[in-house]
Amino acid sequence: MESNIMKSIMYHYVRPDDQSLPYFRHLHIDDFIKQLEYLGNEYGFISKDDFLNCMESKEPVDGVVLTFDDGFKDHFHYVLPELKKLGLWGIFYIPTSPFTTRKLIDVHRIHMLIGKFSGQTIANALKNIIKEGMLSHNHVEEFQSETYSRQNNDNSTNYVKRCLNYFIDYKYRESVIDHLMSRFFPDESCMIDDFYMTKSEIREMNDQGMMIGSHTVNHPVMSKISLKYQESEIKKSRGFNSLVQRMG
Repeated sequence: MESNIMKSIMYHYVRPDDQSLPYFRHLHIDDFIKQLEYLGNEYGFISKDDFLNCMESKEPVDGVVLTFDDGFKDHFHYVLPELKKLGLWGIFYIPTSPFTTRKLIDVHRIHMLIGKFSGQTIANALKNIIKEGMLSHNHVEEFQSETYSRQNNDNSTNYVKRCLNYFIDYKYRESVIDHLMSRFFPDESCMIDDFYMTKSEIREMNDQGMMIGSHTVNHPVMSKISLKYQESEIKKSRGFNSLVQRMG
């Protein structure tokens, strides 16, 4: 007899098309709705109670758990209403630095830069900023061949994403992206509340039966940082998310 298998489906951006972001990569909300129908018919969804019991008992449950990364406003405006219509729940993993820095997380800044101006435009700007000494060559060959291999990106987009997410030393990364953002998005601080869920929206998600999870503070590539730094990222994020959920 085939054993029960829990399937976790991870989502990021779920939204309608936006003409102001012609190159932005996202899942259209209409396609998300179709996917929910397919997953429900094909596999079924695990209830929140069964999921929590499974975590306690370690006994697997058959079905799908929906997860959503990065705390985007998309999840509050578009995902939550669709889940409520179907009586579903999801786990929403929230990185915490935007609440204190009033800046987009670096990986999301990269998405916005490419999404609005194209990989070619950002690649040309990046080549004028980055210097050889900023790059860490320890894993370049590995990252060059394995990262984004399943994405349908043009060469310029892959160059920007690999360079800023993997090749560059972290001590230079933020300042390089700061430079790009100051040129292309000088009003970045005004973007935060339209890009990420607010604290009150996170609390409402929690009150509506969604589960709020930790997703580090700064969303670093964990394999590039020390164990001590990894521990700090996790613990600080967990503490912040717990505080937000408790606040009335």
